[in-house]
Amino acid sequence: MTRFAEICEAVTATTKKLEKTALVADYLRALPDHSTGIAAVFLSGRPFAAYRETTLQVGGSMLWRTISELSGRPEQELTASYRQHGDAGAVAADVLPPNPRSVLSLAEVQATVERVADARGPSAKAVLLRELLQHATPLEAKYIVKIISGDLRIGLKESLVEEAIAKAFDRPLNVVRRANMLTGDIGETLQAGRTPPID
Repeated sequence: MTRFAEICEAVTATTKKLEKTALVADYLRALPDHSTGIAAVFLSGRPFAAYRETTLQVGGSMLWRTISELSGRPEQELTASYRQHGDAGAVAADVLPPNPRSVLSLAEVQATVERVADARGPSAKAVLLRELLQHATPLEAKYIVKIISGDLRIGLKESLVEEAIAKAFDRPLNVVRRANMLTGDIGETLQAGRTPPID
């Protein structure tokens, strides 16, 4: 998860579309097979593939309350951080206590997000969310919160992820786009793209 967060930071830092695409392509190419599909879905700014109708039912107030509890910071400090950043994920990175080493993988984050979706009632969801963020570094927490809220805000749309897949695995972009349109799953599209043919 650390590398995912670092790539998101790098993508945010550039306004150049080709540079964003190259960063994501290099990242996807370097990932082990079992992580690439998860990364592609997360990079598209969603917790789940587009075709799925699964919802997390985790609102901003639950995210805010969890960040507040884990940070131990007073409310006025959290509010000041939000005014500065305008984003709950960035607030998490700003106020959560340091976690010297990451133990989270993309697969573990995905598994917990699935459990949050399956959990019944806000209290059960809040417990899972808290456990996940407790194991994250502040930078990882930033992007976990962004994924859960469904908006990475890093200047990366799904069309750019498609371009990165095409670039990473030397596939025609129109074929990648068609596959993604048919499956509604950018992760599945990427997995298919690793081994031709994709269509």
